[in-house]
Parts: sequence; C-alpha cells; structure tokens
Amino acid sequence: MSSEQRRNFPCIICSKRTKQHERRPLSGANNKHLRKYIEKTFLLNCRKNDVLCGRCRREYYTNTTQQRNHQGMSGPKPVVQTEAKASVEFSPKNITLPLPSIGGSHSTCCVCKKRGPKLIVVSSKARFNCFLYKNVIIPYGSRCCPVHIADDIMTEEAVNVMNNFRQNTNFNRTEIMNLLGKVREALLKKDEKGINFDSTFSDTDTKNLTGLNRAAFENLLTYLSSIRDTQVRSARTCLGIYLTKLKTGLSNKILATLFQVSRDSIRRAIKSVRKNLLQTFAPHHIGFEHVTREDLIRNHTRPLAQTLFGQGLNPAILVLDGTYIYIQKSSQFRFQRRSYNLHKHRPLIKMMVVVSTSGYFVSVIGPYLSDAQNNDAKILKHMFAHDKEEIVNWVKDGDVFVVDRGFRDSVDFLSDIGIKTEMPAFLKKGQKQLDTEQSNTSRLVTKVRWVVESANARLKSWKYFDRVLPNTLIPFVGEDISIAAALCNKYLPALSTEKDNDEAIGCKMLHLSRLNNDLQIRVERDNLDKIRGHWQKIDAADINFPAMTEEEIRGLAIGVYQVGLAKSYVQEHFNENSEFEVMVNQLDPNLICAKLQSRHISSKSYLLWIVFDEIQVTSWYCRCRTGSRVVGMCAHIASVLWYLAYARHLSQPFAHITDWTQHMQDAKDLPQPEEIDDSDSSDDGCVEE
Repeated sequence: MSSEQRRNFPCIICSKRTKQHERRPLSGANNKHLRKYIEKTFLLNCRKNDVLCGRCRREYYTNTTQQRNHQGMSGPKPVVQTEAKASVEFSPKNITLPLPSIGGSHSTCCVCKKRGPKLIVVSSKARFNCFLYKNVIIPYGSRCCPVHIADDIMTEEAVNVMNNFRQNTNFNRTEIMNLLGKVREALLKKDEKGINFDSTFSDTDTKNLTGLNRAAFENLLTYLSSIRDTQVRSARTCLGIYLTKLKTGLSNKILATLFQVSRDSIRRAIKSVRKNLLQTFAPHHIGFEHVTREDLIRNHTRPLAQTLFGQGLNPAILVLDGTYIYIQKSSQFRFQRRSYNLHKHRPLIKMMVVVSTSGYFVSVIGPYLSDAQNNDAKILKHMFAHDKEEIVNWVKDGDVFVVDRGFRDSVDFLSDIGIKTEMPAFLKKGQKQLDTEQSNTSRLVTKVRWVVESANARLKSWKYFDRVLPNTLIPFVGEDISIAAALCNKYLPALSTEKDNDEAIGCKMLHLSRLNNDLQIRVERDNLDKIRGHWQKIDAADINFPAMTEEEIRGLAIGVYQVGLAKSYVQEHFNENSEFEVMVNQLDPNLICAKLQSRHISSKSYLLWIVFDEIQVTSWYCRCRTGSRVVGMCAHIASVLWYLAYARHLSQPFAHITDWTQHMQDAKDLPQPEEIDDSDSSDDGCVEE
C-alpha cells in the first residue's frame, strides 16, 4: 500500500475520512464556485490539500440545481440553504441560546423516551409548530412515536407530557437563519387578509367555509394525488377554493379577493380539483357502479320501507325525484325555449336524483332540459333506454321505485319491465278530498318518500346549486353535483337512520291502512258540519282533555312533520282575547269541532272533529285534502291535539315564535275619512235677500 493511500484525507465539511475513489480536491480553477460555496455557507477557509467527500459534494450539486431551477438561471451559483441536510448536520454549532430543547436521539422517542424500531422523524413543520406555540426546540433528526403526530404536527397531549428539557440549545448559523425565516413567514401569513388553508384552521371555520369538518377535509386531501404545490397555491389551498366555491356559491371574482390570488388562479384551481376528484374520489362513492344491489339492501335500506313495500321479498327500494338548478336566461333562442320550465316559470336545468330509503345517494343523472319533453317520466324512460350507468342490469324484477305524481306516465313502462311503483293517489275530477283508502296509501308512500326531498335540500345546502348559475358553468354542473353527492355519502351522516321499532311502526301503519274512518261516516250521516244548534263555543282551557306528551302525540301522528307545524297553526287560531276557541257538541261533550285557517290560501279554512275520552284520543277527521286518513293525521288535527293535550299546560307555549308582521307596514291600513258636519256649513248657493 502506498503512502498516498495510507494518508488520512478528512472531508472539510463533515470531517469524515474519505476513500480514494470518492474524495474531491478543492484546488484548481474549476472548483472556484465550490470553494466559494463552502466559505460562505460553512465559514471555512479552503486550503490546498483539502478535499470534499462524495456525500457533501452531492448535497452541493443538489442545492445549486434547485436554486437554478427556481431562479431560471444557468451555471453554478452559491446557494444560501434554507434547511439543507449538510449545513444543518455538519456545520459547527457554536452559538448557544437560552431556549429549552428536548430530544436528539435516533433510538428513543423524544416525547415518551420509549425505544422502538417504528419511530418516525419529526418533520420540520412539527418542530417549528412546537417552538412557535410551546417555545420548545426539537433538534433536527429527532424521532418520536407515530401516535404523537397528527396532521403533520405534534399533538397537544404529546407536548404536555414532554419533560427533562435542556435549558440551553446550541445552534449553527444556518439553523438560526432558518428559524428566523420561518418566524417571519408565520408573521406574514398571520397578517395576510386572504384565507389561507395552509395555516391551522379550526374545525368550525373549516366547516363554515367548505361544508366539511377538519378531519374530512384532511381525508379528502389524500385523493388529490396529481396536484402539486406551487408558489401561488398548494394542493390544500386548491381544495379549499373548490369546496368554498361549492359551499358558498361565490363568484370567482369574490373568491380571488378572499384568497388573494388572481381570477385565473381560482379558475385553474377549481378545474384541477374537479378533474382529480372525478377520477379518484367520485367513482367510489356515487353512481350505480359503486354500490351493488345486495349492499344497498343490506346497508342502506330501512326495515320500515321493507315492511311497508317489501312484502317479505326483500327487494331493492329506490326513491326517485327530479331537482332543479336555476340558470340565466340564454341569448340562444332555441336553448332559451327548451330550458324554460312552465311549472317554475323560469329557465332551469333538471337532475334526476336516485336515493335509498336512508337518504344515501345512489346516483345523480343529468343535466336534462326542462321543457315539456323532459318531465320526470320521460327522463326516467331515457335513463333505461340509454342504460345510464348500467341501470338495466342493476335493477331486478320485483324491485320498488317510490316516486311522486310527476312519474305517472312511466308507471306502465316500469310495470312492463317488472318494477313495482309506489306513488301517492290522485284527486279525481270533481273530487275535493281523497277517500280514506287513498289517504292511507298515500301516507305509506310519503312516510318513505320524504328522504329524497331532504336529499335535494342537502344538495342545495351547497349554495353553488342554489344560486342562479351563469350559462358558462352548465357543462360542469353534472360533474360538480356528482362530487357534492359523493361528499355527502362519504362524510355526512345518513338522513334517515334505522330505528329499533321500525318493523313495529310499519306493521302498525299497514294495519291502520285497512281501517275506515268511523268519525267521517258519523259526520256525514248526522250532518254535523251543518247543524249549528248542537254546538257551543268554548275556550279550550275549560275542556277536560287528556294530557299527553309530545312523544305520544308524534306516535299518534306517526311522524314529526305535522307536529312541527302545530305551533304556527295554533298561534294564528287565537282570538282577540288570546283565547283558543273550539266548539263542543252539546249532545256529546267528548266531541269537539274547530276551524283552522289554511296556511296557503287566505280564503280557505278547514273544519275538523276530534273524539276523546278521559284517557286517550279515539278518532279524528278533517275536511282538508288528506284529512280522512287514519294512518296518522293531518297537520290541522295535530295542531289542535298538540295544544289541548300538551301546550296549554305550558307557561310559555310560543316562546320561540316571532310575529314578523309587526315589523312590516301594511298598505291596506288607511286612515278613515273625517265625517263632515252639515249643520255648521253655509249654503253658498243661496242668494241673500
């Protein structure tokens, strides 16, 4: 072995003994920039025989390449590192500051001091966050258990259990510069007026802006694999912009002001997030392909619906309805005619929403035009004719579609392909009230169908779909509403959950649907609505009506909607003396009658009758369209029942109801004209003699 090979050549930066094949001499004109880099970065003077190891040389080339790419320059230039590994690890730490620190070992956790093979390196963000909020320095390269890290920062529990702090911390020049730079950056972000999703947002703020809580936002961020961070915006900010757009419905111009970026940046961020979510997220949470028929029956169908319509066959039960998205009036006359809806009297486009009986979005198909050729029935036929999302193979013979009256023209078509249709009954020509059987069967349908109305309302809670959209966004409406439905499926709770007594309620409703309304027969037979001499008007406070709880009243109504309207109906029924008046039959004191004003039509009111005894309410009947049913009751009967059995025993039954009419002016309140006294007036037409 030669003397040259036996000689020790340590690296000038890391002091590591170098081998002959990896050492790089620093002498010569070609290494001018390399020597300048070492002198400026590490404050070291390069001598003639000094060398650089391969590792430190690669760090030099890596940093200079990054700097050139960032500045758009060519040729090697000296680099001022932010937190380069070589500078942090190898430059001398000769500056001592009175700052507490902890950790530093690679074999033990810096928090709980446990040894383990599954330790992770504490990230730069976590270390700086710990210093910023807890004034504790965690050295570069420290490790900890994975449970101490959440959202790439140290958890509050982990920081609280830290102990055995060192009173002083040694720094090198680069570490101090990095720390000052990050503190300055944090202060600048704090002073920024724009919304910054890269900073720490509270769970409430995140939900107000995006409609998702913080955990859901972080989970959705993992689906944006192809979006890279840029100087203007990060992937997190792009997602925040897109969700804020959906949640608030604000224009790109306003979003540009809020996020302090250009309108083009807002447009590009929305486009990139939409494209990414359509590829990585939406197909797994929306569409007939994402859920099997068996999974829908097992996990997203309420036993109540199976009891009412399943007939023991356990079919797939889907609830369908069309929803509207309003658009601007178009200058293209053909599109203007075909997008004008005669029912809503305004231009709009339609989406067909398909949900399960629990409110789970199975699919949202569209958009469709909204003229007479695109009613709900024809849209449904179009879905099957074109086999949208392979719906033909998805449904089977005996499956049930729960729909509203707008699908009446598709009933025969669905029956031909083996699908059973459940739809509310129609009033025949000249008929003012559904008979008892029709009212009962309609109530069975509405007991299940309400979830699609709530599902539409949940979609409209993303205000982007509740505004008048500019026509330039029409090509993206179908994609955006599919993403919103997928977000609801993934991160929001079910609209209708399974209850322990679902089957019992279903059996009760089926039994009641086969009964007749005996009180209706009695009213029509005895002309109780016409004979006024047998009735006496009385204040409700003087009636010995059985007391009930709200839960018992909801049990009689078989629902919460009717009881929810009770306060408003009852408040309007009070007379000028603040009395709730009803009429009691003089021949039968357990039979009462009341007249309630319609909440829709000022010129219409409804008579209703209730029979009760000392313990319970036994029967009821109302003259409204659905008032003859015995499966539950209409809102008018529920209102009178709610007041007599429950609210009149409360000290303030209307504490949370405000009469807004007192804050408004009424044009019909005109001053009465003054009467003229003719006795004091003279007759100007007479001639004085």
